[in-house]
Amino acid sequence: MNYKVIIPVRLNSTRLPRKPLKDINGKTLLERVVEQVKKSKANSIHVATDSEEISELCDQIEVNSILTSKDHETGTDRVFETCTKLKLDDDEVILNVQGDEPFIDPNDIDNLAYLSHSSKANIATLYTKLTDDEFHDRNVVKLWVESSNKISDFSRDVDHLIPDQAKKHLGIYAYRYEFLKSFVNWDQSANELSRNLEQMRALDNGQPIFGFEAVGKIHLGVDTQLDLEKAIEIAKNLK
Repeated sequence: MNYKVIIPVRLNSTRLPRKPLKDINGKTLLERVVEQVKKSKANSIHVATDSEEISELCDQIEVNSILTSKDHETGTDRVFETCTKLKLDDDEVILNVQGDEPFIDPNDIDNLAYLSHSSKANIATLYTKLTDDEFHDRNVVKLWVESSNKISDFSRDVDHLIPDQAKKHLGIYAYRYEFLKSFVNWDQSANELSRNLEQMRALDNGQPIFGFEAVGKIHLGVDTQLDLEKAIEIAKNLK
């Protein structure tokens, strides 16, 4: 099974500026993400960034980086530019691993790649259970998955569909490159804009998204100072 990982990273995030460089118990956020991805079976790993400073950090932590345009509106656009520079074949599977997930389980990366291959999915993602404090948190994206592993919908509102059936969406995607070329050329859809959820562009264009349950135990995206403080405490307790 062959697949490539691309980690889109920008330096100036709105809620937590310069977050890839934030220290988490002795290692930067980006370094922790890269360390986890290196434990997977990916054939190659590239950090896609618009920042020379991030590129220099990548040299220090021994991971390939590709400089991309500063004008991209989304991480997916940055991933696509990286794919074009890597000159990938249409049937190659790419995993978009977010650069703010310091504890992502490498087994989840491998599993998503395997399930994407075996199901012939053009786009697939992961989910886990919602915790009590995440249930009504609109910063936490929810999804509803059918018995066929197809995702029926995404929302920030747990009452959008049946609340007890809602799952927490995890920000990792597997794409086939041929699909990604189509996706970035579609106009932003109405649901994408109203919900501020890029994945709705796929559903609104009739493209099914497959969802699989994660096996990892720690699911923390570092978006705010509070998230960073949580990550530091978690890292202190890791063996």
